[in-house]
Amino acid sequence: MKIKKFEAPSMKEALEKIKQEMGPDAFILGTKSIKKKGPLGFGDRNFLQVTAAVEEDAIASIGPGSAPAPSIDIRQDSETGFESRGDAKPRPPAVKPEEIPKNEPDPDSIFPKVPTYTAGGNTVLPDDSLFDADPLGRDGFSQGFDAIYGAAIKTASPKRDKKRSEGERDGRPLRKEINEIKSMVADLGEKDTDLSPLQKELQEMKGLLYSVIRNQSPIAGIKLSPAMITIYQWMKDTGVDENIAAKMIKMAHERMKDEHKDNVKRVKAYLKTLFAGLVDVARPELVSEGRPRVVALVGPTGVGKTTTVAKLAAYAHLQAGAEVVLITLDTYRIAAVEQLKTYAKIMEIPVQVALNTNELRQAIQFHQDKSLVLIDTAGHSQRDEIGMANLRNFFDDQSDIEVHLVLSATTKSADLADIINRFDPLNPEYLIFTKLDETSAYGSLFTQIVKTKKPVSFVTTGQNVPEDFEFASRPLLAGLFAGQGLEAARGGVV
Repeated sequence: MKIKKFEAPSMKEALEKIKQEMGPDAFILGTKSIKKKGPLGFGDRNFLQVTAAVEEDAIASIGPGSAPAPSIDIRQDSETGFESRGDAKPRPPAVKPEEIPKNEPDPDSIFPKVPTYTAGGNTVLPDDSLFDADPLGRDGFSQGFDAIYGAAIKTASPKRDKKRSEGERDGRPLRKEINEIKSMVADLGEKDTDLSPLQKELQEMKGLLYSVIRNQSPIAGIKLSPAMITIYQWMKDTGVDENIAAKMIKMAHERMKDEHKDNVKRVKAYLKTLFAGLVDVARPELVSEGRPRVVALVGPTGVGKTTTVAKLAAYAHLQAGAEVVLITLDTYRIAAVEQLKTYAKIMEIPVQVALNTNELRQAIQFHQDKSLVLIDTAGHSQRDEIGMANLRNFFDDQSDIEVHLVLSATTKSADLADIINRFDPLNPEYLIFTKLDETSAYGSLFTQIVKTKKPVSFVTTGQNVPEDFEFASRPLLAGLFAGQGLEAARGGVV
């Protein structure tokens, strides 16, 4: 047997050299990348070093009159970058338009009936029906293995196969190792693929998890369906207080038909009606007869009070035709005053700055001919005791001011509760929810509606003035609390 190393810039050129010198019966023993100096010793170039071998009698058969080696068209796939044979199997044709199903399949016919439960990022699978019978793709692997190692050069002639079987070829260890690998892969198909023990273990884990949840929560002792347990956990994850969530799940468990209790969609639909019943909304009249309606917006820093004041002013002035005046108490931020003046200039309405309680009272008295007085207040952290005390001073003896507490939908549950508690001395009558477009979890807001029993007056859904503003409604809020998107909730009916 003759063994020789060939060097070439590419595999294609190396194969051509091997075929030219050793003939079609040559086979590759190994390849590696090497670097060679360029002309005059400058510039390294990448080369392939291919080690090939051929039987001596195969070389002897090569002569001037011998038939040329069969031509092999080796192309480079533009998508993958790998070389492939010209006679390789063609790719399957694209799906024809008429072959595409016209009707979307029922999701219930695709996904397993038993819902999964997610906790801590780990999902418990219901059964083994989701697993492919051939997860490793054994057939494709075996065929691909042969295609890679047997396509470029004919790997054996009948004569050489005979000698190899007799142990007379020097490359036998390499071929033996390859065959062993292929055999090991093929043997996977003969192993028992019964996943019933794993399935049983998963079911036991799921049952244990449900048991732990029931025993350590307000739903302990209630035999709930897996769907209801899953939704109970989902409600808590969105920010709903666990005691409120438990009461709602208990109501659903007691009132829903048994055949619907393990259907996630049915349970959520029922909960949406409960959300709507527990939500209180109000539509304050922005225009009053005889004397102006005085509305003040209060809340912590960064919830969007100034922008919301501008949206209210734009709605009242441009759509309701009200005579509006803006008063700002926010002298801490020059930018806030300038922002409000800019909005007022665009809408052609007056704006006034009040530095203390007396100036606020005088400003309200001066604009008695207006229909609506909107007051923008300074944003203070609920933990800023001095700032909160100064803000309370503005509203002393101002019983005719209607106070709306502005809350951001992106605020954490614990912080929302703290904000509401610390702003309570200002006696807010209504809640305004802002930034509904910046989150998909609204359970914290729902919790505060239930606990404070305060109605929601307005909501905002973006920065645009006046477009991203609307009156609160039960269908909208119930849809959001039930997990619908903003657009779907807007068109919802309860």
